[in-house]
Amino acid sequence: IERYKQKDIKLIQEEAINARDNGALGFCLVTAGLGLTDKRIEFVSVAAHAVRKEVPDINIIACNGIATKEQLKQIKDAGVNKYNHNLETSRSKFTEICSTHTYQDRVNTLQIARSAGLELCTGGIIGLGETRKQREELIFEISELKPEEVTVNMLIPMPGTPLELQTQ
Repeated sequence: IERYKQKDIKLIQEEAINARDNGALGFCLVTAGLGLTDKRIEFVSVAAHAVRKEVPDINIIACNGIATKEQLKQIKDAGVNKYNHNLETSRSKFTEICSTHTYQDRVNTLQIARSAGLELCTGGIIGLGETRKQREELIFEISELKPEEVTVNMLIPMPGTPLELQTQ
């Protein structure tokens, strides 16, 4: 896959200002990869401080993958309010979709984020070939976490991907 460099902090500040000026209540700091590393924590922390300085009233959300309580406390201390970590699909469907980590890893990260004092944003993707029962399962699993925000995404099948022929 194509690799991207970290955005310039000044550009991130400008994007947060633009988001606020266009009515956004939140601004998300996203990193790619399985989870937080020391380098990513440092970057997210610096970015959160910078955004908070320019847009003190915006809700800062972080979406950085699997993390420990200490890592999440660090980004909370930097100004992050909410952690976004989607369950993606139901527990019974997950192993068909993901092989790099477990469903429980995702649930644990959300529970850790809550214990670190962060609000939660979680949800899933509809159209991965799941059954109606698996969609219901996902809804109940999300509700058990009591997130402040729920995201619902729809799969758009793309040529060359494992789910390119998915129609459901």
